[in-house]
Amino acid sequence: MKRFGLMFTLVAFSATAMAQGAKVTSATSNIKYGQLDKAKEAIEEAILHEKTKGQAKTWMVRGDVYKAIAESKNPDMKALCATPTRVALDSYKKAIALDAKGNLRKQINAQLSLMSFTVYNAAIEFNDKKDLVNALDCFEQSLAIDTLTAPGKVDSAIVYNAGLVADQGKNYEKARFYYNRCLDIHYGGAQIYGLLAIIDRTQGDTAAYLAMLDKGMKAYPNDCNMLQVELINHYIGHNQSDKALEYLAKAIASEPNNVSYYFAQGALLDKIGKPDEAKASYDKALEINPDHFDSWLNLGVQVYNKAVEMAKAANDIPANKPKEYDAAIAAAFEQMNKAVPYFEKCHSINPKDVYTMQVLKECYYKLRSSHPEYNDKYNDMKAQLDAAEQK
Repeated sequence: MKRFGLMFTLVAFSATAMAQGAKVTSATSNIKYGQLDKAKEAIEEAILHEKTKGQAKTWMVRGDVYKAIAESKNPDMKALCATPTRVALDSYKKAIALDAKGNLRKQINAQLSLMSFTVYNAAIEFNDKKDLVNALDCFEQSLAIDTLTAPGKVDSAIVYNAGLVADQGKNYEKARFYYNRCLDIHYGGAQIYGLLAIIDRTQGDTAAYLAMLDKGMKAYPNDCNMLQVELINHYIGHNQSDKALEYLAKAIASEPNNVSYYFAQGALLDKIGKPDEAKASYDKALEINPDHFDSWLNLGVQVYNKAVEMAKAANDIPANKPKEYDAAIAAAFEQMNKAVPYFEKCHSINPKDVYTMQVLKECYYKLRSSHPEYNDKYNDMKAQLDAAEQK
């Protein structure tokens, strides 16, 4: 009787193991027929059972199931898991760890290589949806797949994209990690230093921010304009015009045909009370681009502001000196008239700019007594301005 009982136990044990092995086989079969819900149900049972949860094949098939879910075009099958590539990758990793002799490694690597395209496309889709957490996870999965299938290989573009997505999602720890990896593999050049510096600035560490920009300029002395622009904007924002002008001069030296640099230089020189030097910068900008709106505008404002100052001075003349007052006001109006061509040029470049129309309307109105030709221009400008303000 004891022998019979022992035999019965062994048969029962064997039948249970076979049943669980059948779950793995069933999952594989269901993948082929697109019945991924049944495949998922079967493999999830298999990974929990004592007899199959420690088998490499069980976990490899689980990876296959979730890989198929990720690649499915059927919305119902797609909805079986929110992050199927992550589950697939973790399953393949588990299979590799259990596959001591490496019998399944070639098969697993082939599946992982195929899945890398799915993972990358998923990262792009998540990024487009502004789901930055899952986008980062997918980029990290892509890097992990490379590590498993091609040790030593580094896809620099994916490292960079992982940094960007982490940065945009305010995961600054991971952003720093991936940006620094970019530096290690010499990818991205000076831009990476700029991105790291901006993280320092965002986190309120001005000293680290300035040090990182300086480090980047030293590393890429011939390709650091974007770092110089970052410094220029920093010094402008902190009212350190001398420093800003210093770096603007360096930027101009490296890009002598960059209109924006000359304009910024002119605006700063205007700000610190050096109008003649500012005019020279605006003129240089217009040599490069004769239709640079902002340079024409600031030149016009220079001339107009001088007229305003002359008018203020005229108002300080004592009332018992009417001739001197009249002469001073006339001179102020003639100075204002010199500003008109600049604003007219601005209006020809951008007819929809409301500020320019307002200034021209005022100039035409004040000057029409001494310049009758401005009567029609005043009426026309008033009409244009009224139309613009009604929109």
